[in-house]
Amino acid sequence: MKFCTECGQDLKGSTKFCPECGFDLQALSNSNAIQQKITETKEIGEAIEDQDSNSIDENIIQKTTKELGNNLEDAVENIFKDRGYETRSRQKMRGKSGQFNEIDVLVIRNKFTMAIECKNYDETRKIGIQEIRNFVAKLDDLDIKKGLFVTSSDFSSDAIGWAQNNPSDKQLDLWDGSTLMEQWKSVVLGRGGNKIVKIENCIQPRGDLNDFTNITLHNSDRVSLRRCDMIFHPFYIVRFDLNEEFKTPDKQIHTSHNSGDYYVDGLSGEILHYNDENGYVSVTSDDEEKQFVREIESFSPVGEVELVPKSGSQIIKIDPSVSASDAQFRVKIYASKDNQARVPYEVKVSRDTFETRDYLHKPDPNRIITKSRIIYVPKVDIEFESKEYTYSRIIFPASEIWIRDDIAKCKHFIGSKHTFAVCEVCGIAKCEKDILVDDNDFCYCKKHASEELKERNKGSSISEKLKKFKFRKSK
Repeated sequence: MKFCTECGQDLKGSTKFCPECGFDLQALSNSNAIQQKITETKEIGEAIEDQDSNSIDENIIQKTTKELGNNLEDAVENIFKDRGYETRSRQKMRGKSGQFNEIDVLVIRNKFTMAIECKNYDETRKIGIQEIRNFVAKLDDLDIKKGLFVTSSDFSSDAIGWAQNNPSDKQLDLWDGSTLMEQWKSVVLGRGGNKIVKIENCIQPRGDLNDFTNITLHNSDRVSLRRCDMIFHPFYIVRFDLNEEFKTPDKQIHTSHNSGDYYVDGLSGEILHYNDENGYVSVTSDDEEKQFVREIESFSPVGEVELVPKSGSQIIKIDPSVSASDAQFRVKIYASKDNQARVPYEVKVSRDTFETRDYLHKPDPNRIITKSRIIYVPKVDIEFESKEYTYSRIIFPASEIWIRDDIAKCKHFIGSKHTFAVCEVCGIAKCEKDILVDDNDFCYCKKHASEELKERNKGSSISEKLKKFKFRKSK
């Protein structure tokens, strides 16, 4: 007979979870293996610290990136361990419904708790809206305020839209395969201290990092800067030229011609955008990826930039995981598919009758000529912390476009308003309508304000407001 080491109850033959308290029994047997993986991660980081930033062993990086697919949960856990969070993996937790919910990774720091859902899918399978909804239902049942959904593949446009405008009060972030790779490499590579970072073929950043970390709240001293990284993300611009002659079944010779550029993510290999003689096509629906495309189109890369990180910040150049030849091969396949065409031709079906049919021509990828160049696009990834909440801010420093600023917007049923302050108790950022200020200038959300403070800030009731209006009697 075996008993749970957490609550002492009879395990009743279970080898995975305690049927009473839900304690993860496998975590005990796996603890040595997990600890070994964490040790390996630290050793990789230490090895990189001992090398010049331009002479990092690419085999080390390739090893770690391959592990992302094979050990997704452990890789995500290590990212947050490196950032100073306490982590717990593969947890079963009882919710308000009385049922157990399995959480892949739970990260904790002070009063902040975040649940992480990990899905290791093939790159052709996208996360749909139903999977996002199911995850939010878990958060609701467990009363966890923030969730992160991580996949090695991608999200559907519906899933992204619902996550950005979900009707719940939960904070929800999405990491696709490219973001996951970016975050992992920033952990492994971002240990260079205050060394000068040299970056070639990059878009020139402008603006001061201190300006990007400013917070204009009534009590901004209640918010701390947790992380500020300037990350240079790699992209390939692959030029293609298609010139091909082909015959339809009626022996007529036709010509297929087109040329243009494809933008390929250097980490995931995903094609985000292309333009050719027929116009422009945006493949991605993600706001961040769309802005990457705009940056590439708006700015010319410079030969070399030298940057020195400021205190509390990191400057990280991430080399591509996809080779230039692989990027060109993908473009050949896509260009062949994008340029297929139906060509009409005539067939004699009787002595005096002809019939028009369509011939589907798909260009031969091997006849498409490609040439690639790499460009590094900077973005600033910032994380703030206040009590139970963390807030993300993402800025593109070349154009100074802010595409995300969680701490600046207060969510309402219709639209959003600018935040005024954070709550002294929970740290939630709310607008002036939803924050109450006491005589000592302390700010509270309506949930944590005292009854006396709520009573003092009550406005007129609806019935009192209606009394002020005089309605014209109908004749």
